[in-house]
Amino acid sequence: MDQVPAVPASQEQIIEKRLVECGLVRTGISVRYERELESIEVIIRPEAAADQTQFECIKDAVGHELVRFTDGAMDAAYIEYKAEAARPQMLKSLTATLQERRLLQGFPVCDNFPSLSEYAKALEKHAGTKPGSALRVDGNTIVFDPPQTATFQGFTAEYSDLLSVVMFASVRDHIRLVFIGNGAVAPAR
Repeated sequence: MDQVPAVPASQEQIIEKRLVECGLVRTGISVRYERELESIEVIIRPEAAADQTQFECIKDAVGHELVRFTDGAMDAAYIEYKAEAARPQMLKSLTATLQERRLLQGFPVCDNFPSLSEYAKALEKHAGTKPGSALRVDGNTIVFDPPQTATFQGFTAEYSDLLSVVMFASVRDHIRLVFIGNGAVAPAR
């Protein structure tokens, strides 16, 4: 009698198995494809008994899928862990972009300015943008908040260098960056 071939495990099942191998308790884990997100979402509840020493294993287990801890402190710690893990590659990529655009030479150094506001203005000037026109500071955060632009092409032409400059500064100098964006601009379809 022939045996029926085993059904291959789904990606969700594989991720769940890997998370359990990391030491998480299965009943505290939810792994499912979310159509609205167009991705698998992994939710880790306190019952999973996860701790920060497992972050690397969790990251490796889920790959590029979305992870959310329901405990706010753990979620914030995981986001910070992922940001730090990505920092070297991001810095390499942004350095190449700035070199290509001839914006690396003479790049402002945050410690040379009396305040974050002055540094933000120097970043705008370095990118060829009028100081004070698109960046503002809120506490210890640089906020990218450009004026409304009529077209996506206009927005891209005016702010692409500034975005590269401020992202580089954010990654290199560990400066918190927030994007307000430009709600009036939608890409042409």
